[in-house]
Amino acid sequence: MIIEILTEDKSSVPVLSQIVGELLPAYQNLISKVNILPHRGKGRLPDDINQKPKAFASSLLDLLPAKIRAYHKVYSDQEIILVIVLDADNDDAGEIYRNIEYVVRKEAPNKYFVIGIPTEETEAWLLGDTNALLKAYPDIKTTILDHYQQDSICGTWEVLARAIMGSGAENLIQIGYPAVGAYKHLWAEKISRNMKIANNKSASYQDFVKRLTQVFDWAKRDYNQIQILAEA
Repeated sequence: MIIEILTEDKSSVPVLSQIVGELLPAYQNLISKVNILPHRGKGRLPDDINQKPKAFASSLLDLLPAKIRAYHKVYSDQEIILVIVLDADNDDAGEIYRNIEYVVRKEAPNKYFVIGIPTEETEAWLLGDTNALLKAYPDIKTTILDHYQQDSICGTWEVLARAIMGSGAENLIQIGYPAVGAYKHLWAEKISRNMKIANNKSASYQDFVKRLTQVFDWAKRDYNQIQILAEA
């Protein structure tokens, strides 16, 4: 079975690799390959999900309906778990979930899928593991971490930037993208090396892990039933 993970940018790739890497040993006989595919931003779902993506479209949601259709076609005779991960930002996480769920159920009705939505930004998942933060950045500003309310809407990446960079973060905040994207990826790489699922205080992180584990368990159950029938 293949896991295909679609995410909105490169900064979430190390965190997703950490989660899947920690879970995989329990599913060694089930999962043969994991692909994590970052996109250029979150984007938005097209008003008509049946239309072809616009020329040069590269963001996750803009391409999502067409990609789900393609997966359904290419893997019509193979088992695949589709995983979609994107930031909530200032949008309603429940509405995002329902819209993506509708697309997946419509375009790939027989495929396993998981949707992960970090509260505001993926940096909430990094901030959820204090031990990993301290190992990656021993000089991190703990006073800033102490004032951070987990999974709050507060400009999450800016909180992490100020905790790691101190006053130097203000220059980065003013410069903006693409410089911000490079720093976010660097932070995620360093912090995720020491992250552990059990240590993470982020509710949206734990919700994603719970959903992912549940789907893995369903797929394992179905796989075992097929094996039993094949051997009968």
